[in-house]
Amino acid sequence: MELLMINESKLKIMMTKEDLGEFDLCADELDYCNTETKRMLWDLLNRAKHTVGFDTDGYRVLVQLYPSRTGGCELFVTKVTSIFGDGEDEDFFDEESPVEDEATKLCAFGFETLDGMLAVCRRLMTVGYGKASQAYIGDTRRYYLFLERGVQSSPTDPYAFILEYGTAENAEATKEFLCEYGRVICAERAVEHLGVL
Repeated sequence: MELLMINESKLKIMMTKEDLGEFDLCADELDYCNTETKRMLWDLLNRAKHTVGFDTDGYRVLVQLYPSRTGGCELFVTKVTSIFGDGEDEDFFDEESPVEDEATKLCAFGFETLDGMLAVCRRLMTVGYGKASQAYIGDTRRYYLFLERGVQSSPTDPYAFILEYGTAENAEATKEFLCEYGRVICAERAVEHLGVL
């Protein structure tokens, strides 16, 4: 098991099949609704606090799981919101958030099927989406679409339908994962190119 603190609010945990076995879990069984997974996550966060100084006390966290081909997995843990309301709330969809690098300018969505991602691209074309977009495939056959910030998850937003097809992802962590375990489908203007398929 390897714990890597990416920055103050982001942690990467790499677990082998054997590491998961210590918790009597397999990568495909991980589900926060089950007690064993919760127990494992709390144990990992406790280890992270004491070994690399990643402290989630007082924060809500976003956990993203990426199974590996060898039976292990990678977990990205992001401190998202301070429950004490001290101004550390980060809205990944907020257009006014400070932009630090390319990944923070983007929203990311994950899809279980290529058809789902293509359907979203077609619908985005019909509503006139003209901003930057990129498409990838991960090594677990999951598809990812990156769109410029400003795509909202609120029901009044014209792009809210994306969440009917896929799930919102942490753009920075997903990009990092895909750099190592993914392939580019369309490096630019993905909506325009894929929306005609």
